[in-house]
Amino acid sequence: MKTNLSKAFAELRKAGYFAKQNYLCCQSCGWASMTEEEADNAVFYHNQDHRSFKKGDDLALCWSGNGYQIFYILKKHGLDVVWDGSQFKRIIVKNESVI
Repeated sequence: MKTNLSKAFAELRKAGYFAKQNYLCCQSCGWASMTEEEADNAVFYHNQDHRSFKKGDDLALCWSGNGYQIFYILKKHGLDVVWDGSQFKRIIVKNESVI
């Protein structure tokens, strides 16, 4: 059974984003592994984020592209999302909202 987070990532891919969960070891490796085109519209969290999430922490997403579109797709799937609208801040998915 897919979580609401997995469903949101599937919709992000349909919207043209390079969207991966538990993608590589860290943010630097994640960005470095993408083509320039993929990196223009991308959403992912890496293994370090995933481990913290499994321990109960919120999930910080790395992203590029239209932050508002990403935010609304996540919200559409019932996720509690925190983001201040800054392109320099990661989008946060509250742990308890992932079902």
